[in-house]
Amino acid sequence: MECLMLVILTLQLLPQSQLLSVTNSEGKMLKTQPVLLSEMKAATPLRRKKDKRKGSIAKPGYQIQVNGVLYDVSDTDPRTPLAPFLRFMLFLPGTKAMCFESACGCCAVLLEYDDPINPGKKIVKSVNSCLYPVGALLSLKNHQVITIEAVSSFKESLHTVQKRLADYHGSQCGFCSPGFVIQMLALLKNNQTPSVQEVEDVFDGNVCRCTGYRPILDAMKSFAKDSDPSLQGSLIDIEDLKICPMTNQPCDQKFTTGPVEGGNTLLYAKFGMKWYQPRTLEQLYDILEENPKELAKLINGDTSKGVYKGVYFDVNIDVKGIPELYEVTMGPDGLKVFSNVTLTSLIDYLKLYSDQSPSYNALAEHLLKIANKSVQNIAGWAGNLMLKWYHREFISDVFVIFEAVGAKLTIGNRNGRETYTPLEFLSVKMEGKVILCVEIPKLKENEAMNCYKVMPQTQNSQPYVSAGFWVQFKTSSGSKLVKSFSMVYTGISDNFMHASKTEEFLKGRDITCNETLQGALATLDKEVIPDDVSPLFAKPEYRKSLALGLFYKFFLSLLDESQVSPRNQSAICPLKRPVSTGKQIFSSREAIYPLTQPIPKLNSYKQACGEIEYINDIYPLSKELFSVFCLSKVGNATIDNIDITRAENWNGAVKVFLAKDIPGANTFMPPPFQVEEILSSGRVLYAGQPIALCVGVSQHYALEMVDVIDVTYKDQEPPIVTLDDAIEKNSFYPLPGKGLIVGDPADAISKSPHHIEGEVRAGEQYHFHMETQVCRCTPTEDGLDVQAASQWLDLAQQAVAGACGLPVKDVNITAKRLGGAYGAKVTRANLVACGSALAAHLLKRPVQCMMDLATNMKAVGKRHGYIFKYKVGFNDDGTLNGVIITYYCDNGSSPNDDEVSTYFGFSDNAYKCKNWHLIPIALKTNRAAHTWCRSPGSKPNIFVIETILEHVAKFLSLDPINVKQKNLYAQGDITPLGFDLPYCSIRDLYSTQLKKVDVTGRLQAIKKFNADNRWKKKGLAVVPLKYCLDWTEGFYLCTVSIFASDGSVIVTHGGVEIGQGINTKVAQVCAYVLGIPVDLISIKPTTAISSPNAGTTGRSITCELNCLGVKNCCEILKERLSPVKATLPPGTPWKDLVAACFKAKMNLTAQYWVSPDPNSKGVPQYYSYGVTVAEAELDVLTGENQINLVDMLFDCGESINPAIDIGQIEGAFVMGMGYWLMEKVIYDPDTGEVLNAGTWDYKPPFSKSIPINFNIELLKNAPNPMGVLRSKASGEPPQCMSCVTLFAVKRAIEAARQDIGKDFYFPLSGPATVNEIQANCLVDYKDFSI
Repeated sequence: MECLMLVILTLQLLPQSQLLSVTNSEGKMLKTQPVLLSEMKAATPLRRKKDKRKGSIAKPGYQIQVNGVLYDVSDTDPRTPLAPFLRFMLFLPGTKAMCFESACGCCAVLLEYDDPINPGKKIVKSVNSCLYPVGALLSLKNHQVITIEAVSSFKESLHTVQKRLADYHGSQCGFCSPGFVIQMLALLKNNQTPSVQEVEDVFDGNVCRCTGYRPILDAMKSFAKDSDPSLQGSLIDIEDLKICPMTNQPCDQKFTTGPVEGGNTLLYAKFGMKWYQPRTLEQLYDILEENPKELAKLINGDTSKGVYKGVYFDVNIDVKGIPELYEVTMGPDGLKVFSNVTLTSLIDYLKLYSDQSPSYNALAEHLLKIANKSVQNIAGWAGNLMLKWYHREFISDVFVIFEAVGAKLTIGNRNGRETYTPLEFLSVKMEGKVILCVEIPKLKENEAMNCYKVMPQTQNSQPYVSAGFWVQFKTSSGSKLVKSFSMVYTGISDNFMHASKTEEFLKGRDITCNETLQGALATLDKEVIPDDVSPLFAKPEYRKSLALGLFYKFFLSLLDESQVSPRNQSAICPLKRPVSTGKQIFSSREAIYPLTQPIPKLNSYKQACGEIEYINDIYPLSKELFSVFCLSKVGNATIDNIDITRAENWNGAVKVFLAKDIPGANTFMPPPFQVEEILSSGRVLYAGQPIALCVGVSQHYALEMVDVIDVTYKDQEPPIVTLDDAIEKNSFYPLPGKGLIVGDPADAISKSPHHIEGEVRAGEQYHFHMETQVCRCTPTEDGLDVQAASQWLDLAQQAVAGACGLPVKDVNITAKRLGGAYGAKVTRANLVACGSALAAHLLKRPVQCMMDLATNMKAVGKRHGYIFKYKVGFNDDGTLNGVIITYYCDNGSSPNDDEVSTYFGFSDNAYKCKNWHLIPIALKTNRAAHTWCRSPGSKPNIFVIETILEHVAKFLSLDPINVKQKNLYAQGDITPLGFDLPYCSIRDLYSTQLKKVDVTGRLQAIKKFNADNRWKKKGLAVVPLKYCLDWTEGFYLCTVSIFASDGSVIVTHGGVEIGQGINTKVAQVCAYVLGIPVDLISIKPTTAISSPNAGTTGRSITCELNCLGVKNCCEILKERLSPVKATLPPGTPWKDLVAACFKAKMNLTAQYWVSPDPNSKGVPQYYSYGVTVAEAELDVLTGENQINLVDMLFDCGESINPAIDIGQIEGAFVMGMGYWLMEKVIYDPDTGEVLNAGTWDYKPPFSKSIPINFNIELLKNAPNPMGVLRSKASGEPPQCMSCVTLFAVKRAIEAARQDIGKDFYFPLSGPATVNEIQANCLVDYKDFSI
């Protein structure tokens, strides 16, 4: 059957059961039997051919097209986001979902439809499907949604974009890969020959925690017309895009979708609301008149629900079908833009007409900073203003720039039209009214304007403060006098918009005078009074300083270059970020391939196709249920009563479980760990602790059940939220050890020529794994089958067995792969495992438990936070004599994952000192129990000793680079733990790297730059590394089996694939030892059956130890096969050799149990060394900064796979940059609840956060005699050098402080966010001058 066949599937997201309906090309409805939602099969053409029966006619106007197939959505709630519709109703799981805030990019799909004002033209754009409602598609004529499944298939032929992403090593865990592919396809669909800048700009809304972005960007830049020759690949014909799964041919858009001429404007009058689809302005007015008492929501892209969640309207009006609202005209007075125009189109129009007014380009650049490309593609400027109208606290950039430039809004209703300024608009009663258009005036000859936005990150962030300025001059006797001035701000307070007193002060003033500048600043300083209503906002002092600093930037921009001091000219322009670049230098040995061969990850091609299954992608089983935790709202209280009546009676509800319902032990941490309750039995230790488990027929219903549970508390006490509170209240956990004392540090310090004391801090970090915590359990005849997203299957198996009251043998646990982990799924994954297992065990049905992002961030702990206090004695040259460090480590509500007393092997980093006293103190707070996070313990410990050396250097007025070099270990030295360093190469690496990247020359250039520029500064820092690797607790069972029939090999091991490439490295080792191709080998999922009692996947040792185990298995097999091989002719094919061995009744399976020497606990297996140089640039007025250059030299031994190791290094380093410069967890000071539990306020690094020039070199000719096949680990050690970026920024801050005579030592704690950096620059408006 050809693609002409019309297939329509009637689907409904919410009800428990419904009819599946399909329609043929004659419009006859074909019905199947009723099925549960959990039983739904994917709507594939093959399935639709079965069980055909005559039925009703499909409803016109209710059809959406996805991948060349039509679906009837007349019984689907039109507010249903497209992502869950695609994933759970159409079973297209290649489209992922994580944040539901349109800020992570993994849910991206392509959307194409007819241009509503240009007949014959198609609009193609990327859309974040997590927010876009299904009903919003119905107003788009001839629309089509294209998901990753329709792009290409691994089994057929990869699309070029997918192939390059894998070939360039741009996919690690793979969860984000489909989103990046879709985003690139959208760009290429509109521009087949983009520039590298356009490529880099388009990924402003895509998050990748694994790779560090560099390989992804390189892959995509290979399509650019001006890419580096080393990257460039052939350009593609985007029309080759396959979108029809029925014919595997390009779709010719055979179907007609969209509004029906003359049809009813009321599409839906059910689901507790009305959904309208007007096609004319008059119809829109009619609808508003029909609903006079209800606020109506006018829908374009519906992105507002990503900001204000849970806000529902009874009347929803999709206005995209009104052609009049797409008009754009350029008139003599300005640009008139109607309200259906999206932000993307508005930006394009402003750039198109930028020759008409210089302000248009400034406005366009500002609008580009709103959210991200996928949001801009569907969000309208009018919707942004309406959010400001509804929520006065909303920080609206559209409002700021429109008000500043003097734009006029036209508001219409049945009775006519009125024109208002944006400020006046906020007071208009909008019931029954509509924003029709905005007129953006041109600048006149005597006018100027500009706008500014300062954000926590350069991409996808809401501002700390935004400002827009406009001025009109009059010239008199050579002076430049102000006739009128407009100063508009957002981010100061709900009601502060115009700096009206400063505007009035400036009238008639000469702006070429310093007196005018300082007078205006003094006036502005008095009238800008930022509110302090939420910990989510930056400090009022910073926001006030920004308001003054941004005005200063604009003021100087109004003057001729000759009128501004050369040093002050650096205030005018923002930091300029060029396109990022990077080099990866490594060596490999072809003679031993596939060992040392930089091959792509084995599953990377499937990941790029969206064909890899994660737990939440697996097709639901019959009668499968979904469970969600209900969290406490307070901490340090006792539950008085939990009323679950409404929840259990909720539509779609199955059961609510409480602590009393748990048949086994109420703990997800089995002995010998301390109890951590699955559900609180009474005492609530922290806000966010699970207190109930809601089970429903869908995730949607389970989440709704949570909202209607009523909890009351008693015995409530103020929670201990901060580390300082814990210290003040002596809230400590007992520790097994007493710390470490080497020599007599107190005496050494007292006798030293110099000594200092100090304090520095390191905060928490959310892991930000793209796949949130999830588990799936199925009751079976012999117990429970558990599909766990866990890094430690053995512990999860014990926890599930204990909670359910089952023997461990009855829990069959598997982990195929994880969509990121970084330590969060070592012990914390047990919580969701126990939740799903309990529900499955008690209800005798399959149950999935998946945390949404907010629940994950509130219920689960993060990287441990620290306060470090130190005392140090040293000599005139900075060499250390004695060091005393007290580590105050926040463990949260449980000490189970305590790290403070177990990582002293990193406290010295690469520095020698004879006298040490290391004092660990574990703090007990009312926060979620903190847990392991990539480079646990090592990263903060190395940071504090680096801080100490920086402090020493500052005290002595010496260069910290030289002071560090003086203190470096030499070969044969002894560490504080008493281990010698037989292969210590850090001194050579340090001096080599300083010379290789010309640190001396760069420091001279930076010194000149800082002398020439008052308001931009640069800094350079160096951090060395000595990283101790021990194989303690590395227990894994590895098995290699050869099939006699064809010689293919299967391997099982005890590690879990989490994106680190363990399966690829294992396959390479197996292929190398057996002497066979990699493609003969298959790595099977990790299970507690194939590798029982296995240790955790973590600490960077799992890869190498499982490679060791597989290597030994293969050597056993080689030795076993050798007698038969000796009887065969030389060159006998592998297949024939295996057949002969089997015929000789030989066992073709070998196992090896990897276990460390019990007497070597904590003894280093080897050390890794490295040196990293970083260069930062800083805008002193705002605190905005960028890392211009990173050069890393790292000793990775003889890498098993250099491409994978470099990917691990880059990903770890960028994650570390996020920790030190960007990612701050914010708690409610009264309850302890995590306030920034989402992408709106918590920002990991984006693609433009990475170093602009990012160079990684693996040390050549450095085989590791103590490693597996001469290799060294790469997953965690390099992250410990990421603090170099913070120190580079600190150098830049010091340069700024030197200019004001305040060049004394100050600590810079992590995370050093933009606002903290600016505060440390000690900016004072009284220092501003022309």
